[in-house]
Amino acid sequence: MRYDDPQLQELLASAYVAGAMQGPARRRFEALLRTRPALRRRVEAWEDRLTPLVDATPEVAPPARVWRALQRRIAPASATVPARPAGFWNTLAFWRPFGAVAACLAVLVTGFAVYQTLRPSAGPQVAEVAPPQTNPSYVAVLEDESNQPVLVVTAFKGPWRLVVEPLRDLAPYQGKVFQVWAVERGTGTSRPLLQVSSGEVLRQPLGEAGWDAIKTSESLAVTLEDAGPVPASPGGPVLFSGLCLNLRGPTEI
Repeated sequence: MRYDDPQLQELLASAYVAGAMQGPARRRFEALLRTRPALRRRVEAWEDRLTPLVDATPEVAPPARVWRALQRRIAPASATVPARPAGFWNTLAFWRPFGAVAACLAVLVTGFAVYQTLRPSAGPQVAEVAPPQTNPSYVAVLEDESNQPVLVVTAFKGPWRLVVEPLRDLAPYQGKVFQVWAVERGTGTSRPLLQVSSGEVLRQPLGEAGWDAIKTSESLAVTLEDAGPVPASPGGPVLFSGLCLNLRGPTEI
């Protein structure tokens, strides 16, 4: 692999910090870090970019019924349920590789999905539906001209959807919206994804065209546009931008 390639370094560093790189691949990458200062700097930069998400996320204690449901799912039918929830954390290997950034993603995404999946239903269960994918396929940290992070955009495959998390107040001028674009790899063509009009976390489903725009993009960008119909192309200068990184490797479609 061309480990001196800047885009490859960016992809590997983001996957490492987000906890998406596991097993032998993670060990090989850590060996590379010991001999490649430029790669270490990229890892440190990603930690600095995403650490504010951890600091801004309050700790939330799951309800007792969630612990009981998880214990029933992971323990054999004949096993005794542990008396203390702390035993769960010591035995479930899934949580161990995650660092600060993955903990943030777990709170923001995984925890909510687990709670929604395991909470008691209002009526009898008539069909079993696969839970949504809780690990993102793509992530982009959009920065301003001062290289300060402004938005984190994550894309999930099952079902196709985007989550936009502003890191600062993004209220635009009256009659204006922030338009998020996918900038196509190779051609530089901008394809519209969604509009942001406040500093609230935004969740939006994607159609086939939107998902195709994400998976073929090199970066994401934001411009300030008039509120109303989505423009076909950017009408103003780029305010924020960042590489769109595939966290699941070249097989992700």
